[in-house]
Amino acid sequence: MAKWGEGDSRWIVEERQDGANVNAWHWQEKNCMGWGRERLTHLLTALSFDLPNGEGSAKITEVSKFEGDASVNTRKGNKKFAVFDLSVTCKWEGECSGFAGVVKGEIVLTEFASTSDEDEYAFKVTASDGEKGAKEKMIQKIKTSMAAAFYPPLAAFIKELADM
Repeated sequence: MAKWGEGDSRWIVEERQDGANVNAWHWQEKNCMGWGRERLTHLLTALSFDLPNGEGSAKITEVSKFEGDASVNTRKGNKKFAVFDLSVTCKWEGECSGFAGVVKGEIVLTEFASTSDEDEYAFKVTASDGEKGAKEKMIQKIKTSMAAAFYPPLAAFIKELADM
């Protein structure tokens, strides 16, 4: 441990009366929750996907819940780390071939974190409105096609957050 007055010249905090974090040398954290909610809402509400074998289609209509943490941490002025741990709830609606009317429900994305790989994201699909048979079929079909539809916008969110 260096004695007072000795050591790295970059530690100019001792010369400042306010002890400020000069040039963001120490850890600095930027809260990105507002941006994250806005950006994920934009990316996910643009999402629509066809069900396998032409059995219908579904689209995300809104992001109803956005909880957790999203931030960009900076160390020594230039080393950036995107850190997030989010839970996102999306409302969806779709049509299923062989059934009349629209089916509606929710997709809950949990375990969407900076420490998780794509295959570790957890999705829960529920249906609330529509015929019983259509709801069951839509849940099953959405589960099989959802991951491929969700991964590109989630990857774009991660890249944009890291580049902030």
